[in-house]
Amino acid sequence: MVIAEGVELELRPARLASRFAALLLDALIQSMLFFFAIIIVNNVGNLNGDTIRALVIASLVVIGVGYPVLCETVSTGRSIGKAAAGLRVVRVDGGPERFRHALVRALGGLFADIGYFSFGFVGAATSAASPRGQRVGDLLAGTMVIRERVVVGRGSVPMPPNQVLAQWAAVATVDKVPAGLIVASRQMISRIYSMDRDAAAKLANELAEQTRRYVSPPPPVGTLAYPYLVAVTGERFRREAGSVPFAPPAYISSY
Repeated sequence: MVIAEGVELELRPARLASRFAALLLDALIQSMLFFFAIIIVNNVGNLNGDTIRALVIASLVVIGVGYPVLCETVSTGRSIGKAAAGLRVVRVDGGPERFRHALVRALGGLFADIGYFSFGFVGAATSAASPRGQRVGDLLAGTMVIRERVVVGRGSVPMPPNQVLAQWAAVATVDKVPAGLIVASRQMISRIYSMDRDAAAKLANELAEQTRRYVSPPPPVGTLAYPYLVAVTGERFRREAGSVPFAPPAYISSY
């Protein structure tokens, strides 16, 4: 992910093995839905053979496309399988996946990546050859699958927020911030002291402006971009880790 004067931030692409595990779980769920659909179709009376075959094909397409589109749209980039594997679909610019992206990915997956005759070879080969791990559906939709759980255990945040912002963030809607923005903000925070001052300020302002669209209530008046991002990412980390609210030392009062 390259933004703000060519500053590069890393979005960690999901590995093929984790994507395959997520695909297996999703495929199992879709198979169960398709099985129930067939039972319903076969128990509807007064249907000839052609009508039954048409309904079965329609059910296959609806479940094959509708399941990922519905899941990824409602959860902003995660199907049940991806949620279990710690993965999420984001745009290549780090933004959240929308309905149109999910629809293009699902259509590409059904008819190109998995297909009826390729048995998933096209999708696997394309993903393995892509630096971002993108399959055909991702290339068409402008998306990629990233790893949300990139380390084992709770780890630590780069810097704790000050007391006032920590109290504000504890009640703010930081859960709605897309995973791509959180990852980008964490990367920026961890690299802030090795970046050019002007580029760092521009990047922080850009990330903070995008993040504010998803966070409410607004932060205390006069909050600067960098401490704002520290507070949001810190609170997001705390909630994901299931830890207690931050209690910064007395000397960490402002930036």
